Amino acid sequence: MLPWVFAINENELADGEKKLLLLEDKTILLVRQEGNYYAMSNKCPHMGCPLSKGNLEGFIIKCPCHDWKFDVRSGEFLAAPEIKAPVYDTDISEGKVFVKMDGEL
Repeated sequence: MLPWVFAINENELADGEKKLLLLEDKTILLVRQEGNYYAMSNKCPHMGCPLSKGNLEGFIIKCPCHDWKFDVRSGEFLAAPEIKAPVYDTDISEGKVFVKMDGEL
């Protein structure tokens, strides 16, 4: 597994949008908010529902199954921060967005 994996071209995702990606056999939710990119597991830690189908409001993604709300920056469940969805580092280089897959934050 490569540590940094190409995700998308920087211009493919507008601010305030989300995109579902398959990277290194993992489903990743990529979010662009306020010019920054955030990557997290697409699976809700509660019951594995796809977070990509949820509503994004600012930095908060709401799980479509049970309305659990997660901060895309940290993966924290707002009602109980000790519960987290895995998040991954992102980097932009020469107009390309990369996700660091070799270690969850």
